[in-house]
Amino acid sequence: DTAINAIETGWFVWNMATFFLRDAVNISAMDSGCDIDEFETANLKKADCIEAPVSRVCESPVNFECKVLSNLVFEGNSPQGTADVIFAEVKHIHIDENYITSEGKIDILKARPLSRLGYYDYSSVTDVFEMKIPDMAGSLQNGLEGKVE
Repeated sequence: DTAINAIETGWFVWNMATFFLRDAVNISAMDSGCDIDEFETANLKKADCIEAPVSRVCESPVNFECKVLSNLVFEGNSPQGTADVIFAEVKHIHIDENYITSEGKIDILKARPLSRLGYYDYSSVTDVFEMKIPDMAGSLQNGLEGKVE
């Protein structure tokens, strides 16, 4: 129902899926009716948003309030029938201060975000390393370092 709700309201919230929320993430992926509150089913708490008329996942360390710009619908091969791609502008970012490093970056190793690998396989981030682009002009590299100005 996420895509339908996003198109109807013009908003959605991206909640960082983490290793510690993996069971709730899996439960929220169930094909349940639109009258089912997935927060309740997954035993998650709702947090208010600043502008979006929907809730965000309180237990998630990072949430983006996103205003829908456009969407594309592709015919799918699954029983769901379509694959929806929604383009949006991030209007507000919420970060739990317990997940911010002394350098002001998100503590990725503490958050352990999930990645979908295909099949039924997932992974979580347990390693972080930095690679700077060699010989890249300074103006092109500005912003990639994660500094807050």
